[in-house]
Amino acid sequence: MKFLLFRGNIILKTTNLVLFFIQYRLGGVTMFKALKNSVRSLAICSLAVVGTLSQAYAADAKDTTQITSEKTLNVGCEGAFAPFTYIDDQGNITGFDIDLIKAIGKDLGYNVKINVMPFDGLIPSLMTGNIDLIISGFTISEERAKKVDFSDPYYLCGMSYVIEKKNAEKYDTYEKLDGHPICTQLAATGTNFTQKFLQKSKDKIFNTPPETYIELGNGSCLAAIHDKPVNDFFLTKDTSGKFTSIEIKKHIDKEYYGIAVQKGNKKLLDEINKGLKEVEENGVFEKISMDWFGNNILDSLKESEETN
Repeated sequence: MKFLLFRGNIILKTTNLVLFFIQYRLGGVTMFKALKNSVRSLAICSLAVVGTLSQAYAADAKDTTQITSEKTLNVGCEGAFAPFTYIDDQGNITGFDIDLIKAIGKDLGYNVKINVMPFDGLIPSLMTGNIDLIISGFTISEERAKKVDFSDPYYLCGMSYVIEKKNAEKYDTYEKLDGHPICTQLAATGTNFTQKFLQKSKDKIFNTPPETYIELGNGSCLAAIHDKPVNDFFLTKDTSGKFTSIEIKKHIDKEYYGIAVQKGNKKLLDEINKGLKEVEENGVFEKISMDWFGNNILDSLKESEETN
């Protein structure tokens, strides 16, 4: 705006110089007065344009302020944890968790920004404030709760292992896997499980579940252990027909997925819990669940809570 006012001053000064030059060269008072009125009219029009532009600039500045003042929720997730958070064939981040956090953000009035990163980088990014929360099939655990605060649970999860069908009968319980190479994901619950209950196994740890399935297909490991919905989703997409999954029921505590926020951020935690409750009660959660799983996953969660 200062620039536009500066231009206006230049127009006025230039007008006065032109008038002085005309008066000096022509000397005719009548002609001078006519020209004077014409030039001044031009100057007034120019100033009117400057004024209009100044108002437009001010309006633009106001609009920019409104845009930048919108609440933004910086969400962290990994990009290879289907069907919760993963990159689709078009290169877009998608999944049940993505749809859920967008619905919660909309209910709370937030603009949701998704930040894709390696799974083992999620907690450090949250602790340093680079993201506001984590939603990525994130299991609530005592160890993680020492570093982050969790929302109310929204998913009850079990564990299973994918194995070639030809080996399924021989290795029909997880105990029989001990001593063999097992594929798991870095910093995930599958890795924690093998380290605790399959201590003789030779873990092959990868950054993402898809990498473990590739290794399994290559014969580099006997089984791939993950959260059950991750393995189930893999089997629905696999076209080879070589694999099956076996659920792990022994030594498995009930595991729940939750949304993680920075330790001590009670304000945001309360907001997330409020938004989560809203989408559960207004039917949005059920719709998202039906789209991804064909059933309402809240049912099993409620049944679990009733039996506790």
